[in-house]
Amino acid sequence: MLGFRINLARCVGCRACEVACRQEMNTIKGVRYRVVLERQGGGFPAPKRLFVSISCNHCKEPACMKACPTGAISKDPMWGIVLIDQEKCVGCRYCAAVCPYGAPQYNRATGKTEKCTLCVHRVLTKDRKALTGYKPACVATCPAKALEFVTDIGEPTEPDPSHFADRTLTKPAVEFTWGWENPW
Repeated sequence: MLGFRINLARCVGCRACEVACRQEMNTIKGVRYRVVLERQGGGFPAPKRLFVSISCNHCKEPACMKACPTGAISKDPMWGIVLIDQEKCVGCRYCAAVCPYGAPQYNRATGKTEKCTLCVHRVLTKDRKALTGYKPACVATCPAKALEFVTDIGEPTEPDPSHFADRTLTKPAVEFTWGWENPW
């Protein structure tokens, strides 16, 4: 199963991943497949600041897929990528309402919902039977190497950030590494 590993110690909040995603997917203003969140905590003399780059987590049990009334959302059985068929999408936004990560984005220009595709056009061959060796645009662009494209995502070994949704809800295909003791 494909997914992301995010090293929270390395992310500096530069948002290069957001820009790369927007450019690669040619999204309109207001539609963001990847977003860098900033969290602050603590206080003097030990303030804490954390950046978390998030997108669709291509969940093992996607709530968006279950909520879609037209069957527009599917999960690739071999790779685990969750995709929205734009021909079937009616723009009802039920998927956006149930996603605990805010991944589905409504495109007002098309009247349809979109989200991260894990750059399926880059990472898989056209027949979707093999990996190409390329990485998603966000991963390839990250100057701090905070994002990693993982081809064998497993169970997490470190805790999620405290503001991240309960992983038992949808079983997201994302792992977090702290690189230091969890400050939260």
